Amino acid sequence: MKQDVPLFTPPTSRLGRLNPSPSRCQAVRLVFCSLRRLCFTVLALAVYTLPSHAQQRPLQTEDPTILKSGRASVEFGFDFLQDAKFPVSGLRGDQTGLGVMGLHISLAGVAEVQMDWTAHNLLSVTEATPAPVRPHLSSGGTATSDYGDLFLSSKIRMLREAGPKPSFGFFTSVQVPNASTAKGLGLNATQYRGGILVGKHFGELHVFGNLGLGILANPILAGVQNDVMLYGLAGIYPLTSKVNLAGEVFGHRNSRHQAPLGTESLSQFRMGLQIHAGGLRWDVAAVAGLAHHSPKSGIVFGLTKQFDSFLSPRH
Repeated sequence: MKQDVPLFTPPTSRLGRLNPSPSRCQAVRLVFCSLRRLCFTVLALAVYTLPSHAQQRPLQTEDPTILKSGRASVEFGFDFLQDAKFPVSGLRGDQTGLGVMGLHISLAGVAEVQMDWTAHNLLSVTEATPAPVRPHLSSGGTATSDYGDLFLSSKIRMLREAGPKPSFGFFTSVQVPNASTAKGLGLNATQYRGGILVGKHFGELHVFGNLGLGILANPILAGVQNDVMLYGLAGIYPLTSKVNLAGEVFGHRNSRHQAPLGTESLSQFRMGLQIHAGGLRWDVAAVAGLAHHSPKSGIVFGLTKQFDSFLSPRH
């Protein structure tokens, strides 16, 4: 942590043993005090208007920065993804996620617990091919819908960013199978993900990345799993005091020659904006799929609100 440095140090007199008059000293002191108050005011305003990078929606790459102690954030939004694919059920179509929610709570400013869930997923089916799971479709076989899976996650910061040294931490996440295979959108299998977090500022540009391991259960064969490599590289750059440009590449890579159904390689590119207005952080981003089984394109939109949690000293 940087040590406090005085905003202004009066220069050493060059007059040697000659002492200035008392009235002149008083005038100089008044000028120094006025400048100091002005500097403190400008600094306070700058800190107040700086956007927080602790939560980075609409990005999926996890930022090692932690919410301040006693703070929490709630997120709400929707996703629209074109040409989404579900190999286990053989379904393909346009997916709409309504009520994409998240609750993140800081623990003493060094760790976060996170809960993320989608209230309703709707798939407009454009193609249904034979697959191990035969789903029950609605609207004459042209649609299906279900809850989304629940993600229970945590991240811990190990090192703060200081000078040339980046911030460092690790994360862990469990995907609870709420979505059902009967609807064609779920896998009915618990998945685990974990890895390291790294972040660094280059001027105003904040760059952060993830690298880890995913243990994905095979939804068809019991006792069989697929270990995949998780990755993500993201950046946030403030265009103005209220608007940030955000972009990333993230996904996971299959480690086998032929991946079990439901554990194929996935990758996305996202580019969008974060807008601070009305006490909220609004976000919108375009999505482009980079892997064969990823959605072809899409758009995400949402908002984030920070507040004092029940762990805040004010409660």
